[in-house]
Amino acid sequence: MFTFRRFTILFFILLMALNLIHFLGCRFDWISGHLCSHTYVYILILFGLYLGISVAMAFVIRSNFHHPAISKGKTTEKLCALTFDDGPDPENTPAILETLGRQKVPATFFVIGRNLEGNELILRDLDAGGHLIGNHSWSHANWFDFFSPHRMRRELIRTAEAIAGTIGKSPLLFRPPYGVINPMLNKALKGLGYHVIGWNIRTFDTVNPEPEKISQNVLRKLSPGSIILLHDHVAGAPGLTDHLIRLLKSNGYRIVPLTQLTQTESYA
Repeated sequence: MFTFRRFTILFFILLMALNLIHFLGCRFDWISGHLCSHTYVYILILFGLYLGISVAMAFVIRSNFHHPAISKGKTTEKLCALTFDDGPDPENTPAILETLGRQKVPATFFVIGRNLEGNELILRDLDAGGHLIGNHSWSHANWFDFFSPHRMRRELIRTAEAIAGTIGKSPLLFRPPYGVINPMLNKALKGLGYHVIGWNIRTFDTVNPEPEKISQNVLRKLSPGSIILLHDHVAGAPGLTDHLIRLLKSNGYRIVPLTQLTQTESYA
């Protein structure tokens, strides 16, 4: 697997090789004077590639580049899972809960810790309805990816404690804010025992919540084991949820708990 650790090792090997070639080649005239005088250019290009690829891969959660993540279930059956980020929302989440109950469908809610204050009853209702609760950081700050590992870790622990204090269970499911995993978050996650959850279908409901366009996007990417990303704070989320459930069922898919699909544990 192409991981950040292996990529870093390869980078330093190439960097040492360039320096060695420059030192020996130029000293003993093994390479041309042009190459000798431009070695620093190749070193800068190497550094640029290293930084560029490292940053780009942080945005591809399915790559498992910076940290292992589960973005799809391993199954040949027509099974899928619904996941909601950024809640709980005082208006939409209860309405979504009602829709899920009416349709007899389970879902997983990755909650933001600071959103729990005043919405504890909603979280208890989700838990009582058989839905799973996951950690989505405390602040979901715009600059979360620039936090130190220590600060990230504090956010995860604080959210887990808030969830446990509300439903009596500490979550083992975690989804990174914005789906971004970098070396700082990788370090913050060590020892916490989380199953990092990604997705293979991003509905883009925060950009364009129109059910028909989302349906086209979902059907284009839908396959056995799909994990679908939704948000319970966007306008029209309850109606979109109902529409999507009907779409999945009409295409022969059964919506199952995320832990069943991914063969993971939900709580410590």
